[in-house]
Amino acid sequence: MKLDSRHKSGVSLQGNIAAIELNNIFQFFDYASVSGELRIISDHNNASFFFQKGVLIFGALSKNQKRIGDLLIEAGLIDTVKLKQCLKIHNQHGMRRRLGDIIVRKGFLKFETLAEVLQFQAREAFFEILSWKRGMFFFYANQYPSPEEILINERIDHLLLEGIVRIDNSDPNNTESIPLP
Repeated sequence: MKLDSRHKSGVSLQGNIAAIELNNIFQFFDYASVSGELRIISDHNNASFFFQKGVLIFGALSKNQKRIGDLLIEAGLIDTVKLKQCLKIHNQHGMRRRLGDIIVRKGFLKFETLAEVLQFQAREAFFEILSWKRGMFFFYANQYPSPEEILINERIDHLLLEGIVRIDNSDPNNTESIPLP
């Protein structure tokens, strides 16, 4: 794996997710209160997650992640005309300006609402990678996302519990049912 300029100190921890499942890595990060970036590389996708003292503060997939515009339209928070207007501005700036920033500056969405949608997007990325069974992980201590990223504040133990419930509910081989009182 090629290191970028932020990773001059090298990898602090690495491994194969076929041998050490990602939920165990996340539990370790929570327990040890680590800070840094976790990169996960698989055949079909890559992901990057940042932690501060064991708390998830940012997460994203490289491919197949629902884009912010799609999420905003699905939630009914913006219409396609406004989104196209913002995308045009976004493209005119060579995609250097964040789409969410443009939407907020145009007055189409409040910053707090954008932050909630981005938190949802990061959570979905987290849940997606919990099902990955092959690939490698690389942890870089004391790395932080770029300053323009909107940070979230998610406890790992809560995310893992929700993720495990999602996986159990989506598993067609799971025939166990929860007894009702």
